[in-house]
Amino acid sequence: MAYSPADSVPRLVSIEPRNAMRGIRVSPIIQAMILLMIVANLGRIPVLSAEDRETPLLVNDLFVACVVAVGVVVSLRTRSLRLDSVALLALAFAAVGGGSAILAVPRFGLGGFELLVSLAYLARWLLYFAIYVVVVNAIRIDDVGPVWNAAENMLLVFAAFGIIQAAFLPRFAQLVYPTSRPYYDWDIQGNRLVSTILEPNIAGAMLLIAFLVCLARLATGAPVARWKLLLFFTALVLTLSRSSALGLIAGGLTILVARGLSKRMLRLVAGIAVLLGLVLPMLLTFAAQYNKLGVDASAMDRLVSWARAIRVLIDHPIIGIGFNTFGYVLERYYGVERVGTASYSSDGGFLFIAVLTGVVGLAMYVSMMAIVLRRCRSIWRRAEVAPEQRGFAIGVAASLVAVCVHSMFVNSLLTVFVMELLWLQWGLVFVLAHSLRK
Repeated sequence: MAYSPADSVPRLVSIEPRNAMRGIRVSPIIQAMILLMIVANLGRIPVLSAEDRETPLLVNDLFVACVVAVGVVVSLRTRSLRLDSVALLALAFAAVGGGSAILAVPRFGLGGFELLVSLAYLARWLLYFAIYVVVVNAIRIDDVGPVWNAAENMLLVFAAFGIIQAAFLPRFAQLVYPTSRPYYDWDIQGNRLVSTILEPNIAGAMLLIAFLVCLARLATGAPVARWKLLLFFTALVLTLSRSSALGLIAGGLTILVARGLSKRMLRLVAGIAVLLGLVLPMLLTFAAQYNKLGVDASAMDRLVSWARAIRVLIDHPIIGIGFNTFGYVLERYYGVERVGTASYSSDGGFLFIAVLTGVVGLAMYVSMMAIVLRRCRSIWRRAEVAPEQRGFAIGVAASLVAVCVHSMFVNSLLTVFVMELLWLQWGLVFVLAHSLRK
């Protein structure tokens, strides 16, 4: 069957007038929100707390809420709201997760406070999803470049600070929060790069997204400063994150499949190989200090986490156990004691999403991502599209694949900072794909 770019044209549910957003510039506000994302976990306001866990309000949540509020005001003023297939699937996914969490009260004996904690995280998930809706409704084609540049600039600062932190500020999370408890709050990471996220694996996922977009743009012939690639790559290495390394391989292969094996790609691969060869002795010594060259306790914990998740999924396959109820259900129904924040989530990526929302929710989530990938493909296959935009589309596809692989070992798919970047990327892809049909 012949492929047509029209196959991936975004389909909308819209309240007229569809062009009411023209002339209203939300782009600068979104750019400010993205730049302020650098605060990350340095800005935490305690709200809900239990004996083993705190559920803080992030300063970043407030920035996102401001953007969403502006989007709501704009939609009310213009009487216009676009909801495409990705947005509708996301809302359906949230409904399944929320409904399953409410049903967990009689099924698993959850109390009112426990249900509140579970639904609070679902509310946060919806808040960050709303970034996508605001971008789809308020961003124009000429805003795509500036908005993503703001994200890239924020991540450049994030990487640069992280390199300095890794060199001169070991145990950075304990410096920021001296009363925190290891494992319960922040693990001791020594000289690993954690930057303002305070967690090396999640920092690695964010750096992956930035690096892969730059790499994809370079692969399509778009101008990219080489120092940016070097900075992102150095920061990635300093996270010592094995999940990020696997994500980088998956994302790099995605770029290779999309672009093919050209001379430019061969030069890029050769350059990365030479760079790795130069730093490999130091990297191996650094990794050995943190037992990253073999099967350590962290790797064994992931195997245990997967086994528990598989068992729960087998028992509750249709709609899962409910959004953010994992720790409570494990304790009440399976006799696994809750010890720290990590007890409330599981590694496994799509496996964990299936545990929370069942095969119904997982099908919605996978369908949502498949639509984004088709849109990316419809952009990069159009020869008339500028190299920067084709490279961005390839980079978004590579980022999506990389984060999915990354999330098998760390719960990055449901981490708000990674979600914010992904929702932003997916919204910008919508704008690019929608412009192709005009």
